[in-house]
Amino acid sequence: MKTAILHDEHGKILSVSKVGDLKAAGSKFARVGMVPGPGQRLVEIELSAEDEKRHLRELHAAYRVDVASSKLTKKDL
Repeated sequence: MKTAILHDEHGKILSVSKVGDLKAAGSKFARVGMVPGPGQRLVEIELSAEDEKRHLRELHAAYRVDVASSKLTKKDL
């Protein structure tokens, strides 16, 4: 499953959403999504099978984005 992740310049996740097919879901909208503000970036990341099972809020809490590679990395807790 693909997710769209909005993060700041330090990799802190600000928002997470699922990427889906709007037409297949029956929506009349052609496009939806997050718009990054100043100092923010938006990346689409393919989740691992293990992470697909997690709630989006768990991804938000447990991960950050490595800004050099645009990949999820576990937070240092």
